[in-house]
Amino acid sequence: MELDTTDLKVMGAVKKGLTTFGAIKSGVHLKKDELVKILDILDNSEMITSTTGTGFLGQKKLIIDLTGKGEERIQEYLEVLRVKWKEMIDLAIAGERDQLDQIIADNPYMVNMMVFFGVTDLPTLSRLNLRFLLEGKHLCYKCKKELKGLMQKFSVSDVRKFNFKLPRGMTTRDDLCADCFNKLTR
Repeated sequence: MELDTTDLKVMGAVKKGLTTFGAIKSGVHLKKDELVKILDILDNSEMITSTTGTGFLGQKKLIIDLTGKGEERIQEYLEVLRVKWKEMIDLAIAGERDQLDQIIADNPYMVNMMVFFGVTDLPTLSRLNLRFLLEGKHLCYKCKKELKGLMQKFSVSDVRKFNFKLPRGMTTRDDLCADCFNKLTR
């Protein structure tokens, strides 16, 4: 059975220790109806088990745990995410922005899932100038300010043309905003 990204997010939340209905609902940011439907699907496919326990004040609450099959599925998905992340790092280092864009176009939620499962984090995406993958925006290489349609943009060839020192790690696919370009030294 093929699972949706929200299904995997719910299973990931359970794996992280969010075992009650309310904790999962707030941790994954889903509506009650959506979460009930996802939990039914996961329960029917034997990815999770649900039991009834008592809360702090004696009220009944639903406790959700992953089964062995669910743990195995999450581990497989994490391995796929790790392999994709390494592939994306290699493409970023090589300066293959078009291929990165194509990967994101094919799997729009993949980077969000990488951040959710801890395969990568936002500071790493920023350092590698890959935050655009998450936001779908074109950003300045240095200050990460969004480069909109009519803004002045400077490429590697512009930096070389004026004999400025090229920022470390900047590739031919990266651009600078006017403010960062003006701060460059020779």
